[in-house]
Amino acid sequence: MSAEEFWEDDPQLFVSYRTSFINKKKREMEEVDYKCWLQGLYVHDGNGKLFTSLKQFISNMLAGMFKGKKDNTKIDTYPTKPYGELEKEKEEDRKQQQKKQKYEDFQKDLVYFGTLKQQFEEKIRNKQKKGE
Repeated sequence: MSAEEFWEDDPQLFVSYRTSFINKKKREMEEVDYKCWLQGLYVHDGNGKLFTSLKQFISNMLAGMFKGKKDNTKIDTYPTKPYGELEKEKEEDRKQQQKKQKYEDFQKDLVYFGTLKQQFEEKIRNKQKKGE
């Protein structure tokens, strides 16, 4: 807001600018808060994977020393894409699976109705043979 607008224009204009500024700052703070939370999620997830891999390494090392059973479970690696993109991919895969399932169900229904049609036609033929 310029000084001229402040001193010479409608006082409600100042209120509008102030409200707009406050709302903008709130949105910025919410965005920063979300980004910090997401960063903490990534760090927490990374620490969990690090702890799991360290635990597996020590377990395998001790198992090798004492002739025990080794833990060969696959350890998750750091995600190749942000979590949001991974969730979108999972959602797309889920939708593809649903489409595939619907198509398979449709095919099964076609087979079922095809056999019903054959049975109906056989009954008609049998009735015609009996009627002759």
